[in-house]
Order: sequence, then C-alpha cells, then structure tokens
Amino acid sequence: MSIFKRLLTNKKGSSKSFIKNSVIAGTIIFSGFGQDVMAKGKSYIAVEPLVCDLVKSIALPSDEVTCLVDRKQDVHDLKINPRQAQLLNRADKVFTLGKEMTPSMRNWENKKNTVVVGVSAIDVDDHSDHGGHDDHSDHGGHDDHSEHSAKVDDHSDHAGHDDHSDHGGHDDHAEGAFEWAGKFQLSKGSYKWSFEKVDGEYADPAMKMVILKSNDIEGSEDLAKELLGSKDSISRKNDGILIASNKAFVLNFDQRKESTVFNVDIKEDGQYIFFTEHMPFEFEATQHFFKDVSNSDVEPIAQVPDEGEGHHHHDHGGLDPHVWHDPHNIIKMGDLISKSLKKDISVFNRGDRKLINERFEKADSLLEGLDSWIVEQVSSIPEENRVIVSKHKAMEYYGDAFGFETISLLDFLGDSSSLRPDNISSTLKMLDEEKVQAIFPEQIPASKLLRNLSRQSSVPLASNQIFVDGLMMDGNTVSVAVHNTCTIVDSLGGSCDKESGSNLESEWYKLSD
Repeated sequence: MSIFKRLLTNKKGSSKSFIKNSVIAGTIIFSGFGQDVMAKGKSYIAVEPLVCDLVKSIALPSDEVTCLVDRKQDVHDLKINPRQAQLLNRADKVFTLGKEMTPSMRNWENKKNTVVVGVSAIDVDDHSDHGGHDDHSDHGGHDDHSEHSAKVDDHSDHAGHDDHSDHGGHDDHAEGAFEWAGKFQLSKGSYKWSFEKVDGEYADPAMKMVILKSNDIEGSEDLAKELLGSKDSISRKNDGILIASNKAFVLNFDQRKESTVFNVDIKEDGQYIFFTEHMPFEFEATQHFFKDVSNSDVEPIAQVPDEGEGHHHHDHGGLDPHVWHDPHNIIKMGDLISKSLKKDISVFNRGDRKLINERFEKADSLLEGLDSWIVEQVSSIPEENRVIVSKHKAMEYYGDAFGFETISLLDFLGDSSSLRPDNISSTLKMLDEEKVQAIFPEQIPASKLLRNLSRQSSVPLASNQIFVDGLMMDGNTVSVAVHNTCTIVDSLGGSCDKESGSNLESEWYKLSD
C-alpha cells in the first residue's frame, strides 16, 4: 500500500473515531441536562409562619417547604431544640425574618444556607410615593441583592418599646406561664406581700406564685413554669403563710377587703426568686407590694422584665421587625426569596426559573391589590379619627404606609407594663388630647391593664384583637392584613368591605395550591 493510501485510511479511521466519541460525549452532556431538569425538588425551612407562607407561595410545587415554628408559638421566645437544629442543618436553605424578630436565629444568620428576608435585609419603603414601589418587571435577571441593604432610619426610635411582655397570653394564664419574676436578697425572718384593689377591683380574683431559693432567674424558669402549670398546688387566703417550696401557691384575694396580705416566711438568709402570673405592680394602689417587718419597702435586685428595659425575650436590637404590615415590604421580601430560590436552579433549566418568576409576579400583583384595597378602606375613616393606640410599637409601618398616627401605651405606662398611680394621669391625658376612638388589644381577652385603662378613660376597646407578630391561627399573609384593616377601620368610624378582602385572601391561597 502506498504511503498516500495509508494516510488516507488512517484519516478516515480517525474521523469515524472522532464522530463516534462526539456522539457519546453529546449523549452524556444532554443526559446531564435531562437529569438537571428532572431533578427532585429542594428542601427548604422557613422559620416564622409568615415567612413560611410567603416561601410556599413562590417556591416550585415540587419543593418541600417546612415551617419550623408552629403558629401557636411566640417566635420571640423560640429556643431551638435538637430536632429543629437537625432540620435547619439539613435544609438546602433556611429563610427567616432574622434575629430582630426571632432572637434564637442570631447564631444561624451567618450560616451559608440561611437567607434573611426581614428588616435588616430589605430597603424599607419610606412611603414618599405611596402610589408605587420598586419596579419588579425584570424578575428573570440577576441575583444581585445589593439594592436590598437595610434602610431603617425612620424607625430608629422603636428600640426599647417592643417588650411584648403580654404576647404569650399571660392574662389568660396559659399553662405554666409567668408574667414577672423578681430576685430578692433576703435575711431570715418575716415579710408582707400585699395585693390591693385598683379602681375598685383586683386584677384577678386569684393568682399563682412560686417561690424558689435560687440566685439565677433564667436557670429557674423551667422549674417555675412546671410548678405553675401543675395542678398540685397549695391554696392560701388572706394572712396565709408563703414559703420557698417546690409547689406553687394559689393566692385567693379577699373580695371584701381593699387589700389581701400574705406572710412570707424566710427560713434562712439568701437569694429568693418569686415567679408570679401577674405583674405585682398591677396590684399597687397606695403602697409597695413587698415590705419587711419594719414596714420598709423591699426591692428586687433583679427582675424580668426589668424596669427601663424590654422583656429579655423580646429585644429587637434597635430595629422594628414588623415590616410586613406594609404590603410593599412583603413584595421586597418576596423578591429576595425568589432570587434565592433561582440560585438553586440550573441556568439551563429555563422552565423552572420561568415558573419561579411567574409565581412571584402573581404574589406581587396580589400584594399591590392588597395595598390598594387597604387605601380604599382607610379612606372611609374620618381623618381626625386616624389614630391607632395599642400596647406595643408594632404597627408603625402600617401607620406610615396608610396615614395613621400610631401610639404605644408603653411610652406612657413604662416598660414594666404597670398601672402605677403616677403614670395613669399622663396616659389618660394623652387619650383625651388625641381624641382616641378605640384602644386595640393584641390578645383576646384583652389584658387587665387595657381593660382598666379603657374603663378609666371611657375609650372603648376594639371588639377584635389586632395581630401584630405574624399570622393568625387560621389564614394566610393576606388574611392577617385584611383582618387588621377591618378591625381598625370599623373601630374608627369607617366601613370595611370584608367581601372584597376575602376575595384577595382566596386568590392568595391559590398560590400555594
């Protein structure tokens, strides 16, 4: 065979080999694409119920979205248990409002799979132009989050007021609940603990108390809750004796007397912690609640909540986290979520990326509709009536967005949530000067504090509570906005169109179907 023929033969063989190898490689590559397209859904954890509802509304139907916290639980008091920690570690991504709302997420925020969507992550709407907000027309673009840096200067004065001391439902005495704990340095001997009628009645006809010999309030909380929740308790009446014990005392107040007094018998010198179902200050009318044998006041060396500070479980770190009360801020939260979800999808999987965009656009449209609906309902309230009075500063974003003055009673009553005689008058004066039409409770039944204040000021309590810390027991993200708006509008002399609001709720449900 000539050299020319041999070269030609080798070239043909090489071409066949090249073509064959190219086909194999192409098959492998396109097979990989197919596997990516057919890949099973991701597993996501959403910490707070509201965030969970939002993630479910935007994520792919094939994705598994698990809500870490039950709606019954106060996220301020969340303590991550081993099972929850395991879920957080295994999740492809964890979505949360952040430590400002859920303090226990402080140690999880810096983990690479955690996505914060709360006040520290979004550019809070300043409401300078309520007719519109950031343009979301380009939902399929880049995943740059730089435009969502926190902007919260207009809410910087919220620090220290959101103590939420009554959010756990203490006034209806949930099992094991305590509202106050005080640590005292006591010498052996006898003391008097008194409960007085305020405005003609006791804050409650009876109350549980636990006394423990301990120097650590936080370390004693679990035992105190267990004892307060136990049915194995000791009943005491006026002039009864109280001692440090591993049983709770049920203190029954004498309705015939202006005050009921109990004798506290301390067996040895040391530090003692008293856990009570009510703030002891709520039973002060003319004198301090705790005195020694010489009738001198005995003050705690530490207490929870502390005077001048928020409740230790509810420190928002100087930022007001309740951003979702403005629908525009929910849109920004959703934008962060959608961009983060798309990072988990291959650039070649255009179908799923497009579906994420479409789902977010539907949520965006519904939230814009919700915003317009709220504006329309609020317009029915006489302008002079547009004042929202509640215990905590949690409705500031709502007030800024829809033209309300918002007033926190804690600014007047003090962080201890007491009805001391020296601050009642300033509160009553404020309610009169502002011509307040209603006080909005954050729980039902309303706390004794609000009921007393309503009676003394003749300002009625709203018939429904407003939900300030997230979702209701039933319903979705839109439901809580509709409920709060109708409660506010109807209580302030307006007229709320509940039917059109219900239609918006129904449309939101379809997003997560």
